[in-house]
Amino acid sequence: MEKATLLVLAGGASRRMGRSKALLPFGGRTIIEHLIANLAPAFAEILVSANTALLDGRYPLVADRHPGAGPLAGIEAGLKAARHELVFAVACDMPLLTPDLALTICAAAARHDAAVPRLNGRPEPTAAAYRRSAGPTITAAMEARRYRAADALQDLDVAWLDGLDERLFVNVNDPAGYQALLDAMR
Repeated sequence: MEKATLLVLAGGASRRMGRSKALLPFGGRTIIEHLIANLAPAFAEILVSANTALLDGRYPLVADRHPGAGPLAGIEAGLKAARHELVFAVACDMPLLTPDLALTICAAAARHDAAVPRLNGRPEPTAAAYRRSAGPTITAAMEARRYRAADALQDLDVAWLDGLDERLFVNVNDPAGYQALLDAMR
């Protein structure tokens, strides 16, 4: 496995949650701290894509070139800032992802622009691996105001990953989903 960058996407407005999802309590720390502590040992570099400083500056912050354009803007910024050819981008509200799963996804990106899980036939671009070769296509999508990550994937050489354990991709979008996750962890 080549060295890769972990890019944590934490720049969303958290409208449905009503407060920052990255800072939700989870397992004795914040959800973003839990995610990073869990995945960081598998990666050579850690970047955080966010609009505001998180984690007291412990990790380099990457600013979107297209603020408000969603996760694809964070992926674009992360690809430009990363020291490594391969970037594993993950939403900050997916605390159950494991290092093994992240590395499996990264390995699948060999000889492709990206490796993206598909859950129930739908792409999961915010738990996916991207190579630098994806950068120009993602930038072109951003400049054309095509902000949906799933749309940009149509223009990339993607290794699709089906049959992965969907329970590991649980993300927290609203208070009910957050409570369900906490209840399931008890």
